[in-house]
Amino acid sequence: MLTNYENDFASYELKDSLLYIIYKEGRYIDYDAATIIVEDRLRFQSYKSYAILCDVSLVQDISADAREYLADYGSSMVKAVALYSSAHTLRKLSNYFVAINKPKIPTNTFDNLTEAEIFLKKYI
Repeated sequence: MLTNYENDFASYELKDSLLYIIYKEGRYIDYDAATIIVEDRLRFQSYKSYAILCDVSLVQDISADAREYLADYGSSMVKAVALYSSAHTLRKLSNYFVAINKPKIPTNTFDNLTEAEIFLKKYI
């Protein structure tokens, strides 16, 4: 099984039984990008469920239909998600995503990476 992978939108790393997805700087995530991100993630994790830490600190923006897709189909083979951002604006967007799109799996937002990892370790 691979432990690292990268596409045009994000890098993926499997470390300590957690899957880290780090979104690339300045990317606009629309519906098409969201489908690629999910399809690549499923292939990367070989269809095994993981708790996932998504670092969205550098994302430019995300469309409404991409948020809906990620909340529904993006939850496939995922135990829990921690949305981490060091940027205040993106933390607000992450909180909005959780409140409005209501992901089907445990999802929380964090501005502290260690706290995000502690949250996810409950789901390993």
